[in-house]
Amino acid sequence: MIKNRGFTIIEMLIVLAIIAMLSSIAMSLFSSSKAKARDSRREEDMKDIQNGLNLYVSNSQIYPICDEEVINGASDCLSQVMISTGFMKGVPYDPLGRGTGGSCGGSNPEYCYVSPDGFSYMLRYFLETDNISGKDSGWQEVIVNY
Repeated sequence: MIKNRGFTIIEMLIVLAIIAMLSSIAMSLFSSSKAKARDSRREEDMKDIQNGLNLYVSNSQIYPICDEEVINGASDCLSQVMISTGFMKGVPYDPLGRGTGGSCGGSNPEYCYVSPDGFSYMLRYFLETDNISGKDSGWQEVIVNY
């Protein structure tokens, strides 16, 4: 009598189901840590932009005057002023939005800057998690008056 060796189709399906569940759990844990890392970068980027603006205002006595727009690191008003004057070598933009458009305060995460008069400015950015101490997820505003 010959005895067949191997797995039945039921055993194979059970193993595949277990692998699928474990991989989905691992992916959800991994994506959560990526969102936390992006939020930490956003906080650091805001500090870098604020430091550049502080250097600019100490030299020029006013902040760069710009309508509210998305910071893309190249062609937006703030980036052009900060790079051309040498106060920043590069202006950071949102790691997820990539400064590719959208609107300030819309559903796409972006960095936004506005200073209508040069004596105050507002930076807006989006946090994906509530990982940052004292801040909830969602749109954040940094308002500074000179």
